[in-house]
Amino acid sequence: MELFLAALAVTILYRIARAFLRLASGRKDRESPGKVLKDSETGRPGAAEPARWFGSMEMPSVNGYSVPGGLVYVGEKLLDYSGFNDPCLLNPSLRAVSGLSPSMPLPEQRLHYGKMTPEQRGAYLSWLAGGRNDPAAAVPYVFLFFYGLERRLMVDGQRGGVSPEERADMVLEILRLLQIYGGHRAFRGHARNLLAMEWVLWGNPDDRPGYIDFSDRYCAEPFAAVLARYAALDRPIPADAALQWLILHPEQGIKTSARRCPDLFRKLFFLRYREKYGEGMVIHPNRTPLTLTYRAATPSLGDRLKIRIPGLPNPFVLTAPVKRLAALAAGCADELDSYSRFLARGGSPESPEAAALLPAELLTGAPAGEAVRERLARLCPENPTLTDAGKVFAVLGQTPPPKMDRKRAAALADALGAFGFGMAPDPGIHGFPPSPDGPVALFSPRTVPSAREKFAALTALVRLGSLVAQASGEATEGERRVVEDLVSSDEALSPEEKRSLSALSLWAFAVPQGAAGLRGILGPLPEETKRSLGRILGAIAAADGRVDPAEVRAIGKLYGYLGLDAGQASRDIHAAVSGTAAPSAGTETKEGFSLNMDLIRLRQEETRQVSGVLREIFASPEEEPLPPEEPPAGDGPLAGLGGQHRELLFSLLKRETWRREEYESLCASLSLPPDGALEILNEWAFSSAGALLAEDGDPVYIDISLAEEVLSHGQQEDENPAP
Repeated sequence: MELFLAALAVTILYRIARAFLRLASGRKDRESPGKVLKDSETGRPGAAEPARWFGSMEMPSVNGYSVPGGLVYVGEKLLDYSGFNDPCLLNPSLRAVSGLSPSMPLPEQRLHYGKMTPEQRGAYLSWLAGGRNDPAAAVPYVFLFFYGLERRLMVDGQRGGVSPEERADMVLEILRLLQIYGGHRAFRGHARNLLAMEWVLWGNPDDRPGYIDFSDRYCAEPFAAVLARYAALDRPIPADAALQWLILHPEQGIKTSARRCPDLFRKLFFLRYREKYGEGMVIHPNRTPLTLTYRAATPSLGDRLKIRIPGLPNPFVLTAPVKRLAALAAGCADELDSYSRFLARGGSPESPEAAALLPAELLTGAPAGEAVRERLARLCPENPTLTDAGKVFAVLGQTPPPKMDRKRAAALADALGAFGFGMAPDPGIHGFPPSPDGPVALFSPRTVPSAREKFAALTALVRLGSLVAQASGEATEGERRVVEDLVSSDEALSPEEKRSLSALSLWAFAVPQGAAGLRGILGPLPEETKRSLGRILGAIAAADGRVDPAEVRAIGKLYGYLGLDAGQASRDIHAAVSGTAAPSAGTETKEGFSLNMDLIRLRQEETRQVSGVLREIFASPEEEPLPPEEPPAGDGPLAGLGGQHRELLFSLLKRETWRREEYESLCASLSLPPDGALEILNEWAFSSAGALLAEDGDPVYIDISLAEEVLSHGQQEDENPAP
C-alpha cells in the first residue's frame, strides 16, 4: 500500500511539473502541426504586436497584399474568449504564398487565419486585395472576413469603441456582400441577424430600415426587442409583428395550408386580426427583463453572446397572448384548407374551381381572382349586360343550385362583389332574388346604396313599371327607356346607384313580373297612400305615350287591390296623358305623341309615402328551405380517394421501400404531384386508422400492414380526424 501511494505521488508531481513546463515554453503549435508558436502567434503576453482595426477609408498591407476598404484587424495579438487569437486576425508574422485561387472549393467549415495553410492565406489575402467582390470566391473566405465585422460590432461596439459613422460603413459593407453572396443560406441568415441586431442596439426604433428582415428565423432574437418595445410603451402590436411573433415562437407553428399558401394566409390573417383586435393586440410589460442571445457565426464569441437591454420586458415568456394568436392563425389556415388541398391534388390556382374555394376577402389579387375577373369582364362586355345565371356560376367555379332562393342569391351577389361586379336583382340591395331559372343582369361596380329610402322607392318603381308595361303582352324598349330616364333624372342618387337601378330595369323588363298576393298587401294601406300609388301607376302607364287596353285593365286590377274605384285608373291615366306638352327638339316621338318627362317625375312626398309599401309588394315570399343534401354514398375503406390516388395506393403497396426517384416517376405516370399525392394518402390513412401511411424522404417508406388493416376492416371512426 505504501508503495502504491508513493507511486501515485510521483505521478502527480510529474504531471504538475510537465504542465508547468508547457506553460512556460508555450503551447504546441495548433496553427501548424509540429511547430512551436511564438508569443505573437499564440496571443500570449509577450513581444507580440497588438492588433489594430483598420476602417473603411484605410488600406492596410499584409504580407505584400494591400487590402482596400479596410474593415479588418491586423496584428499579432487579438485574443478571443478562449485566450487565443481570434480567427479573423490577419497576422503578418504568418507566411502567406500565392498560387491558390480564391475560387478553389473549400470544405463548408469555419476557417481560422492562424490555422490555414500558407496557400490558403494567400488565396484569402488575394480575395481581400481584389475588393471582396469575386462572386466565385469560396464562401468560407467570406465568412472569415465577416467574423471581423461581428467582433467589431458586438465586442468593440458594446464597449463604446465604434462610432455611428463606422457602424454605417459596416452596414453598407454587409449589404454589399449580401448582394454578391446572399445566395448562400447560412451567410444570408447570419448577415441579416447582424444587421437586425445592430439596428436593435443602436438604431432608431421608430424608423426600421428596409433591409431589416424579421421573417428570417436567424433574426428571432433581435425581433424580441421589437416586440418588447410595443409592450413597454403599451402600444398595439401591428398585424405583421403579431404574425411574426407566432412564427418565431419556439412552441408554436402554422398548419400545412398556411405553409402551402403563405401569401394568402398572411393576407387572411391580417384581415381577421384587424377584425378581432382593431389597431392591434396590446400586451402589458412583465417583470422579466429582456436578455438577447446573439448566435454568432464566428467561433471567437462562443456559442451564445448574452446582451442585456435595460428597460425592456421579455414578451416571449407570456403564454396567453400567443395562444390567442395561435387560435386565430389556426382558424385562418382552416379557411384555406379546401383551397390548399385542391392545389395539392394538382388543381390550377387560376381555375374557377380554385376561386370557389377561397374566402371572398382573398379573391382580389389572387391568381384565381384575377382569372375570374377577366372572365366576368368578357361575360359583361357592356354595362349592364343580361346573362344566364348558370354562366355566372360556371365562371365562379360553382354548381348552379337546384333553386335560387334568397340565401343562395345573396351568396352569389357577395361572390360577384368580391370581384367588383354587381348583379340585379340583388337580395341585399334590391330586396328580392332573381327568378329560379331566369337570367341576371351584370354590372360594375357593385355599390351598396347610401340613400336607402329613395333607392328603395325607385327600386320598386322600376319593377312596377315593368309589370305595367308587360301587361300589354310585351314591354317595349321605349317603355324601359322612360323608366330609366325616371331613375337617371333623380339627383339624390350616385352614378353607381343609378347603374344598379339601370341593371335592375334591364332585368325586370326582360323577365315576366308577377303580382301574386297583392290584395292582402295593398288592402290595409292608408287612404292617402293608396291614392298616391294610384297616380304613380297612371303616370307609368302613360309614360311611353301609348296606353294599351291591357295596361288599363292591369292598373284597374291593382286599383281594385287598393280598394280604389277601378274606373279611377282610366281617369288617372287620362290625366297623365292630357297633361302632355308639344314635342321639344331632340325629344323622341312615337306615333306622333311625346310625353313631357317633367310630368312623370314623381313628387317626393308621394314617393316617400309608398316606398316601403312598394318593397313589400314585390318582395318574394320566403321559399321553403331546401331539404338537407344527403352525403355522397360511401365506397368502403377507399372513400375519399379518387381513381388516380387509388391506383397510386395499390402500386405503392407492392413493397415497403421506394427510392424517391421511383416514387416521383410513378406519380408522373398518373399525372399526380408527388408531395400532394403523398399528403392525400396520409390523410386517408390517418382518418381511417389514426396513423400515417407513408414516411416522406429518400427513400419513401410505406406502412403496408396499416394499409392492409384499413382495406380489410373498413374505415374506423376517429374522434380526432385529420384536419
